[in-house]
Amino acid sequence: MQRLRFKLPPPNYLITFEAAARHLSFTRAAEELNVTRVAVSQQIKALESYLGVLLFLRLHRTLRLTRAGERYFETVSFALERILKGTNEIRREDSKNTITITSSAGFSSLWLLPKIGQFRQEHPEIEMRFLVSDTDLNLTNEGVDVAIRYGAVEAVGLDLTFLVQEYIFPTAAKVFAEKLPPINHPAELLALPLIHLEGKYDIQTTWLHWFKEQGVKVDKLPRGITVNTYNNVVQTALDGQGVALIGPPLMQRYLNDGSLVRIIDAPPIKRRAFFLAVPKEHEPSHATKLFNAWIIEQFSKQECQ
Repeated sequence: MQRLRFKLPPPNYLITFEAAARHLSFTRAAEELNVTRVAVSQQIKALESYLGVLLFLRLHRTLRLTRAGERYFETVSFALERILKGTNEIRREDSKNTITITSSAGFSSLWLLPKIGQFRQEHPEIEMRFLVSDTDLNLTNEGVDVAIRYGAVEAVGLDLTFLVQEYIFPTAAKVFAEKLPPINHPAELLALPLIHLEGKYDIQTTWLHWFKEQGVKVDKLPRGITVNTYNNVVQTALDGQGVALIGPPLMQRYLNDGSLVRIIDAPPIKRRAFFLAVPKEHEPSHATKLFNAWIIEQFSKQECQ
């Protein structure tokens, strides 16, 4: 064991091999590891030279594991998973009063961070670490204790708890709405500047969908402002630049204080729900249980109001 480091290949070779074998692609492995494809190829060649066997069959535009590669992938992936699990267990053991939370940028900035001061006042001994991401992170790999997931119907390895349903409707800043005459029919919104959200969002977030749901035929939408993030939609609406399709729970505090108002009495569009997600594979720490109970209580209070 004293000379183990001289008998094993460099750890970065093993990590690169595991990624390449899992994806069966040097390109995708390079993207995951944030290195170049050439670097991945060179490390795989170096590992094959170290072992004295071929691990991959380089075919035309495809990559396959050799028999030796398959056996080695099973061994390496199992070993790395054990190391990762042990590392996370140690981190959690040494950080019982630290919670790592992940959520989307919208939920984090519009709901969680404005309210988190309440939790910190109640539990000043608990330290909090936030990982903001609009993609669903692997909770185990990232050492995450709890995630707020949007639209999670099922998730492998996670326990999900329903928090709240999202609804959206035509919303504008109070200062903008006060300048408008009463709006009684959905078609009247076609005369107003609309704030559009583009990108990888559901069709329910579009104005075309909203007008269709209201029975209004639209050949061409009026000009307005188009942005590609939810946070920018909200900020543009708060600035009084037009009408946006947004709503609770993320807009609840603005609706409560009157900064934003509904400008037409029309049925809201039901969107996805927010869920609390925790890994099944380990028992939540006391600090995590306190946070989970707190956030569930916040939405329970909101429903009662």
